[in-house]
Amino acid sequence: MKNHTKQSNGVRTIFKPTGVRQEFSQVDLAKEQVIFKVVYGEETYMTVTVDVKTDGVEINGSVEPLGELSMDQDSWVDLFKEQAKFFIEKKISNPNEYYDELIKNQS
Repeated sequence: MKNHTKQSNGVRTIFKPTGVRQEFSQVDLAKEQVIFKVVYGEETYMTVTVDVKTDGVEINGSVEPLGELSMDQDSWVDLFKEQAKFFIEKKISNPNEYYDELIKNQS
């Protein structure tokens, strides 16, 4: 029997949390709108309202002051648009409860 294991090339990727996080402020299933925040420490740097019905986005603030700690604004907006669409399609009004339940069910 042949050994099909691959030898490591010695390269490793280490992921370290930066402290930048997203928060779900509000999901309005009737209006099909979701409000997200980008937070670092106790400060909100950017608030994004995604209107799934119109594919519109309203941005207040900026992640630019976070520099290399954060994704760029376009990446955040793309992420939020995808998440908003998912929440509305699945009728998830409380994302935190939804994700807590997912984690609980994996245990």
